[in-house]
Amino acid sequence: MPILVNDTEITDEQVFREMQHHPATDREAAMQMAAEALTIRELLLQAFVREGLGEREVDEEGDPLADDGRIQSLLDKMIQVPAVTEEDTRRYFENNKASFAARSGSGEPLYEDMREAITAFLSETSWRTATQQYIKILAGRARLAGIDLEAADSPLVR
Repeated sequence: MPILVNDTEITDEQVFREMQHHPATDREAAMQMAAEALTIRELLLQAFVREGLGEREVDEEGDPLADDGRIQSLLDKMIQVPAVTEEDTRRYFENNKASFAARSGSGEPLYEDMREAITAFLSETSWRTATQQYIKILAGRARLAGIDLEAADSPLVR
């Protein structure tokens, strides 16, 4: 059954081709993951065009080209995350000392030894959360048929 994202159809054939990139325990799970990935890609590509960042391009089979650069340029424009502060990093360290000690195996971990890794982790987590929220907002604003995606109708999503 085809999927519709606004006025764009994602065919069964496209889903079948995408399945190879989504290993799963069974065919149905791989098909669902492929359908979700294609739907999210389509939502992002439509937003890319809508935001005036470029035009759609398709390959010889009519599938949209979705290089990482296009999607990244959209996300760079639309996703704003606050910088991780020293206070954020220190609070995370203090709240998770036990897990750092278990990892190091050498007793009490030092904050300075962990600060850079914690900052990177918190930044990445914040960016991933904001990206997931943006995709939910796009899904909430889109007309979707043939697939159920978690969607939000406001920027205040959890």
